[in-house]
Amino acid sequence: MTKMKLGNLILTTLLLIGTSTFAQEDTELECKRMRLFAQDEVKIKNYKAAVKYYIIGEKLCNGYDDGNYKRLIGSIRNAIGGIKDAEEKKLYTDTVVAAYNRSEAAGFYDKKNDLIRASYILQSSAPDRKKADELFQRGIETQGVATAEGYVSYYYYNTYAMFAAAPVDDKPDLKKRMITDYFSLSTLISKAKMSAKTQETITGYFNAVVKDCKDILPELNGYLENLPADKELRKMALMNFITLLEKKNCTDADEYGMLIHEFVETDPSSVDAQLMEAKHYSSHGKHAGAVKILKKAKEISTDDLQKQEINYMIAVEQFKSHLYTAAYNTAMSVTGEHKGKALAIAGKSVGSNANNCGSSTFDRKCNYIYAVQLLERARATGADTGNSISSYKSRFPSSDDCFQNGNPKSVTLSCYGVTVNPCN
Repeated sequence: MTKMKLGNLILTTLLLIGTSTFAQEDTELECKRMRLFAQDEVKIKNYKAAVKYYIIGEKLCNGYDDGNYKRLIGSIRNAIGGIKDAEEKKLYTDTVVAAYNRSEAAGFYDKKNDLIRASYILQSSAPDRKKADELFQRGIETQGVATAEGYVSYYYYNTYAMFAAAPVDDKPDLKKRMITDYFSLSTLISKAKMSAKTQETITGYFNAVVKDCKDILPELNGYLENLPADKELRKMALMNFITLLEKKNCTDADEYGMLIHEFVETDPSSVDAQLMEAKHYSSHGKHAGAVKILKKAKEISTDDLQKQEINYMIAVEQFKSHLYTAAYNTAMSVTGEHKGKALAIAGKSVGSNANNCGSSTFDRKCNYIYAVQLLERARATGADTGNSISSYKSRFPSSDDCFQNGNPKSVTLSCYGVTVNPCN
C-alpha cells in the first residue's frame, strides 16, 4: 500500500466500484453492499480492505449502529497489528481514534475500551493528552488490579508529558498529582503483582519531577492508609517507599520512621527491619530506644556473625548514651570481624569514664593507660581511633605523680579488674 491520506484511499475505492452504480442503486442497498464487502475481506483477514469498505459504508449508511461500529473499529485495530511502516501505522491509528470519537458521539462507545483508546490517542499524529488522561484515569479505576501493566506506565508517562508541556502556573497542581498518582499506582503495582520494571518506569518519571522530600511527605499518610493487606505485598510497598525517602534524603523525617515502624509491625521477625528502626532512633538521638531494639534484633537473629555485629552496634549506642561501663562490657564481648572496632569503643569508654573510676586522682589517671592499651590493639586491626591515643597519653600519671604515690609497680583498676604499670 502506498503512503496516502485515508480520504484519498477511500476516493480511489469509490472510483473502482463505480460512481455510476451509486447513481442507479438505492443508497441503503449500497450501504449493505459495502458492509458485505467488508465482511468478506475480514473472512480472509484482509483488514485494510475491510477498513475501506466499512468507512465507505458508514458514509452511505449515514452512520452506524453499535454492532457495525464495533466491526469497523475491530478491523482497523487488526489492520494496525499487521503494519510495519511507521507512517502507515500512524495513518490507521488516526483512523481508529476518529472512529472511537464517532461511535462515542453516536452513543455507542463502550467504556471498557478506555485504556486501548487512550493508548491509540497517544500514538496518533496529534495526541490529545487531556483526553487520553481522562480515559486512562477512568479505565484504571474501572479495571483495578486487572489493569494490564503497560497501561500503568503509559498513563504515568502521559501525566509527565503534560507536566513538562504545562505553563508555569499549571505545573504545581500537576506536580502534586504526579506525587499522589505515584503512591496510588505503586499500591496498584504491588496489589496486582506487576513487574519491578513497571515500578522502575514510573519511579523514573517521578524522580524527573519530584526533587525534594518536602513534596512527598504530605502524601504519605494517605498512602499508609491504603497499603495492601497481604503481608508480602505490604512489605514490598513499604520497602519501596523507605528506599524512596532514603534517596530523597528524607531519613530525618518522622514519616520515614513511621514507614520503618510499620514495616516492623508488619514483620516483627525481620532482623533487617529492626536494624533500620534502631538506626533511625540513633539518628534522632534516641540511643536508649535504639539499644532496646538492637537487643530484640539480637534475640531473633539466627546468624552468629550478625549477632556479633549487633553486639558492636549496641556498644556504640551505649557509648553515645554515656553508659560507659555497659558499653565497655558489651564491646569486650564482641568477637569476629568487628572485634577491632569494638576494642576502639571499649578504649574510648574507659577513657571517657576515667574520672569515675578510682579512689584517688592517681588511680583515676591510671585508667588512661588501660584505655590506650585497648586503643592500640584496636589500631593494630585497622580500626579508626582518631586522636584518642595521643589525647589519653597526655593524661597518664606523671613522674611526680608516681613519686608522690610511692612509685607503684602496678595498680589494679577497680572498675575493670585489670592491672596496669604506671611508673616503669
